[in-house]
Amino acid sequence: MLGKLRRRLAQTVEELDEDRIRDRCGDLDVTPIGEVPLRQRIRLGGEVQGLQVVPRAGSPSLEVTLADGTGRAVAVFTGRRRLGGVDPGRTVLIEGVARRERGRLLLLNPAYTLLD
Repeated sequence: MLGKLRRRLAQTVEELDEDRIRDRCGDLDVTPIGEVPLRQRIRLGGEVQGLQVVPRAGSPSLEVTLADGTGRAVAVFTGRRRLGGVDPGRTVLIEGVARRERGRLLLLNPAYTLLD
């Protein structure tokens, strides 16, 4: 019974977090991540949920995971280990062309704008 209660609580926390992010990003003139068309120029807005440096083609790449309450997208900045001002919890706009790679929505070297 305790396990079921924990699962319900975890789902509720996730739903509350999605609602909070949706409210935060709802006023932006962007495409919702959950509705992104592939191979077209798009503009997304979301909260930075994670940063990770991974090797790509022999050089470091910064992967920035964004969420807007409808889904998640990963912006990959090749040759970078850090982007000034891009930190978890920060709201960011990104513009670029989306594709699917290993089950993730990915934008390679998008333009970005810090919002708050």
